[in-house]
Amino acid sequence: MRLHASSSPDRSYKSRNIDLNKEPTAWDDNTDDHASSTSCCTGGGGGGGGGGGGDSTAPFRGVRHRPELNKWVTEIRPTSQKRKIWLGTYETPQEAARAYDVGIYYTRKKIPYNFPDSPHHLQNQPISPELPWETFAALVKQRATLAAKRHRVNLQEATPAQ
Repeated sequence: MRLHASSSPDRSYKSRNIDLNKEPTAWDDNTDDHASSTSCCTGGGGGGGGGGGGDSTAPFRGVRHRPELNKWVTEIRPTSQKRKIWLGTYETPQEAARAYDVGIYYTRKKIPYNFPDSPHHLQNQPISPELPWETFAALVKQRATLAAKRHRVNLQEATPAQ
């Protein structure tokens, strides 16, 4: 399918590859601008990971792999805001998924968590939604980083020393 920007031959036009045998997804109506800059790793069909297409190597919602850094990144957009909250860059997809779960919890999005125990760990640490945007975003990022570090420490304790 070709989308013509103009009928004049000197103007470029944008083309998109569409598989007509495949069910359409939420990513099909996104432009290719973001997908070309980073590869998408939002397993589970969607989430705040952004981008579209690409092979899914992380089974977590909202997690993207940055191959040039060999790191995993995550961000979330609250439903009532146009701006995103950057939740950080992490060594493993599990850490990034824990951070994304923190974002889900505090932004009160109605999407599934990556880990079922995430709400249980966060319910003792409320953040007031009436805070100014910058303060709220900074606190959510701080809590996301702490959750990822806690996950890393738990893994190190569970792994026997060699």
